[in-house]
Formats: sequence, C-alpha cells, structure tokens
Amino acid sequence: AAADDAAADDAAADDAAAPAEEAPAEEAPAEEAPAEKKESTVDEEEDEGEEFEDDVRKAFDLNKIRYADIPLHYWAWWIAVLLVIGTIIISGQLILKHLENYEQPEVQKYVVRILFMAPLYAVDALLSLTFDGASPFLNVIRDCYEAFTLYSFTKMLYVWLGGEREVIKMMSLKKQIQLPFPLHTIEPWAMGDEMFYNCKLGVIQYVFVIPVLAVITFLTAAAGAYEGKEWYTMDLWISLASCMSATYAIYCLITFYISMQEELEKSVSNALAKFLCVKAVVFFCFWQGLVLHLILVIGYVPETEQFSSSHLMGAIQEWLICPEMFI
Repeated sequence: AAADDAAADDAAADDAAAPAEEAPAEEAPAEEAPAEKKESTVDEEEDEGEEFEDDVRKAFDLNKIRYADIPLHYWAWWIAVLLVIGTIIISGQLILKHLENYEQPEVQKYVVRILFMAPLYAVDALLSLTFDGASPFLNVIRDCYEAFTLYSFTKMLYVWLGGEREVIKMMSLKKQIQLPFPLHTIEPWAMGDEMFYNCKLGVIQYVFVIPVLAVITFLTAAAGAYEGKEWYTMDLWISLASCMSATYAIYCLITFYISMQEELEKSVSNALAKFLCVKAVVFFCFWQGLVLHLILVIGYVPETEQFSSSHLMGAIQEWLICPEMFI
C-alpha cells in the first residue's frame, strides 16, 4: 500500500510538471517575430530601391517630358509685358534723339508729343490687362491724350506748310476740288478760308468730343451703368458718338491732305507715310475696338468659367494694342 501511494504521488507530480515543461514550447513564436520583422524590413527596402530606380529612369526619360499646364492668359500677359518694354525702349530712344538734336523746335515739339502716344497706349493697355475693371478709368487718360495727339499732328502740318495764314493763301490759289466720297454730291467747299476752316473744325470737334465722352465713361463706369447688353447702357451710345466724331475727323484730314498734297510732299519727305502712320495709330485702335464690340453684340463670343464674353473681348482689345504699339 505504501508503494502504491508513492507511485500515485509520482504520477501526480509528473502531471503537474508537464504543463510547466510545455510552456517554453508555446513561447517559440515570440522568438520568430524578430526574424519576420527583418524579412519585412528587407522587402520594404527592396521596394523603395526599385521605386527610386524607376524615378531616376523616368526623370531622364526625354519622352516623358511635358510642358507645364499654364493658362493661356498668363502667357498672353507676359508677352504683353515684353512688348510694352520694347515699345518704351524704342520710343524713348527716338524721343531722346529729337531732344539731343533740337534744331527745329517749332516742328520737333509736336513730333515729341506724338512719339509719347505709343508708350502711353501700351502702358495703358497693360494696366488694363493687369487690373480687372480698371479699363474704363484708365482709358480716360488715353483718350484725352489721343485727342491731344491729333491736335498736335494737325498743328505740325500747318507749321510744315508755313503757318495757317500761308496755308489759306496757298489754298486760295489752287483749283477747286470736289469733296471726297461720300460728300462728293454736295456743293464743294470753296478753296481758301472755307476749305481750311471746315477741315480744321472737323478735327477740332474730335479733340473736344473725345475727352467729354471719356469723362462720361468714367462717371458711368463708377456708377455701374456703363457696360451691359441692354440698349440703354452707356457703352453703346458712347461708341456711336465716338464713331461719328472719329469718322468726320478722318474725313476732314483726308480732305485737307488731298487739297494740299503737292505742297506737303515738297515740304516733308514721306509725307503720305507719316500721315497714314499717325492716322492708323489714332483711328485704327478705335475702329478695332468698335469691330470687336460688334462681334460681342452679335453673340459670336462664348462665355467661359473664368471670363464673361464682354470681359474676354475687352482683354483681347487691350492685348492687341500692345503688339500694335510695338510695331
């Protein structure tokens, strides 16, 4: 019996010791964890290395190079900046040459005034492109100087011919001419005082009308009643008034040139080219703006998410002035 009790105690001791001996076997996965971490770290490093190699290959792959997606109006603005700088440099050089060789002040003072028009137009257009909604206010200065330039050009023609009284004398000695189209059917202006003063007043009316319209534009733009598709907005009526005044001024200048063509060509070299150049600068921008406005009214310009149709046409008009002044 004592032997049996001893055997039973040994068996119980063995059963109690068995779980204690198996415990270390259950902790084996804890020893394998660092190995798995090392393997995952190695895999991540290999993936990073492959990604880096791919990035390097793509960086030096010329077939993958593409231009940056820059909006068109940014390119247009920078081109306008370069053109304006070029206009200022060229006009500045011409003005300095005249001032350094100021031998005929009676004529050159008008030439210098005319030369200032190109950079002023260009800077005005660039500022209108840069600052949204500033065009109606900035154009007041431009329009007033435009009228002043036309007056200076007319006075320069008189000086070239010897003065106003001398021009009237020369006209009175010339044969009678018919008025150009479309007034060729009415009674022509008598050569002399009537022809001279009618041509002069035709230009002077533009000199007075344009600044008045510029001030009206400034006031209506400030009040918010300038632009719009309605018939009663001021931009339509101001454009019509400007069109009528500019058309008559051009007509009077052409009539004066035709009546005094021989004398002008004798007094000034390339008189026709200079005459057309000034007329183009003064009046071409106006007619260009009128044509663009008609295109807008007809409805050929669609609106975008960034710009309305009127805003887009205004920007096109201002941008076109920059290369035109440079040329």
